Amino acid sequence: AVDILKAEKDSYDGYIASGGTEANIQAVWICRNFFLQERNAKQEEICILCSKDTHYSSDKASNLLSIDVVKVPVNENNRKIEKESLIQIFKKEKEAGRKYFIVIANMMTTMYGSVDDVHDYVDALNDLSLEYKIHVDGAFGGFYYPFSNEDNPLTFKNKDISSFTLDAHKMAQAPYGTGIFIARKGLISYANTKEAKYVEGEDYTLIGSRSGANAVAVWMILMKNGPYGWFEKIYILQKRTEWLCNKLTEKNIDFFRDVHSNIVTIKSSFISQEVASKFGLVPDNHEKPNWYKIVVMEHVDIEKLELLIHSI
Repeated sequence: AVDILKAEKDSYDGYIASGGTEANIQAVWICRNFFLQERNAKQEEICILCSKDTHYSSDKASNLLSIDVVKVPVNENNRKIEKESLIQIFKKEKEAGRKYFIVIANMMTTMYGSVDDVHDYVDALNDLSLEYKIHVDGAFGGFYYPFSNEDNPLTFKNKDISSFTLDAHKMAQAPYGTGIFIARKGLISYANTKEAKYVEGEDYTLIGSRSGANAVAVWMILMKNGPYGWFEKIYILQKRTEWLCNKLTEKNIDFFRDVHSNIVTIKSSFISQEVASKFGLVPDNHEKPNWYKIVVMEHVDIEKLELLIHSI
């Protein structure tokens, strides 16, 4: 919270969750309860709003918590939120009686590594005098983007942001099932299950029982690397990703990559099924792929990437 997300000391609460999906649902649950309890909101007056590229946990949260989710279109090539569509959606939802919005902003989407401009949401919401809470889904980018972008706007320094999701089992390579939920001090109380009388300190989490070993693993990984070790790791991956992008550009292959990301997504028209299968490329849709992604990790070295480039 402090070293990566720039929070003030003791200004936050959080816990090790089972993964990013749970942490995202926890955030929506807290925000919904805040509006219900503090604003006397009706269920139908609350709405989840996110981009088309947002993780499917937004749909799970919508289903479980019985609040609608509305998705904003993005530009197909640069994956940016379409501002005009966003404004029109807010106006339409306001006319339909929506008063409270739970916004999920992305810090590197799962498929594209794209990052939402949170100001697009804030400006549109403030212009229409709508009340909101903003949760940042950094499940993938939380242990990457703050190190690759020194001017990262998605931190606790932004007063409009309420909470974050990070996944230590992605870039931090902790054991699987190690999500992290962090919220501003006081917000987690809206998830308090007071009926848990036998639990010392009561229960403020969605999952309840959880693994202490995973928490220890995160601590050990971060302590072993340290801030400088982590910066060096990300720096190397950035350079490796830039090498890949330069090679793709030389071959006139269409791809998308946020300049601060290690995810490169290539249009499927440039990738045969044989190549995708051989190199284990991940499709956006297993039935009819439009894109295939490469995540540049420590084991994805230049030699492996060179083999891919020659195969395309």
